[in-house]
Amino acid sequence: MTDAKRAFIARKEQELETLCRAQGLSLTPQRRALLDALARRKDHPTADQLYDALQKTVKGLSRTTVYRTLETFANIGLILKVSSQQAKARFDADTSRHHHISCVQCGAVADLIDPGFDLPELPDKHPSGFRIYDYAITFTGLCPRCQQDSSHTA
Repeated sequence: MTDAKRAFIARKEQELETLCRAQGLSLTPQRRALLDALARRKDHPTADQLYDALQKTVKGLSRTTVYRTLETFANIGLILKVSSQQAKARFDADTSRHHHISCVQCGAVADLIDPGFDLPELPDKHPSGFRIYDYAITFTGLCPRCQQDSSHTA
């Protein structure tokens, strides 16, 4: 693991503690383990993937706990909830403004870091009357693995 990754995980743990304290939420071992597992991954896992990865090592973890905890984390701004083509929510511990790309075949999601897609400045108000807080763009395409699979069958 790189030093940058260790620093990112440490920042997320500190952010968890700060936000839980501010929101009056308990800092349970399940919450800590779930955030740690998500922060270590780059594949934008689903709730089920995180549950499968943790169920044998985290005592008292249920699928319902994972779903509720991820929703809570997203609601308090600790993580991002990323939509995918397959209608399964995926989660990202990196809450900095960045975009994603989603595979139309397998549903894989990856970060797409390119400042060329960023707006120069967020407008204060939109003609619809909405106050804009943030934005994200999700591109769709075919991931390298699915491209390779398609070339073998073509």
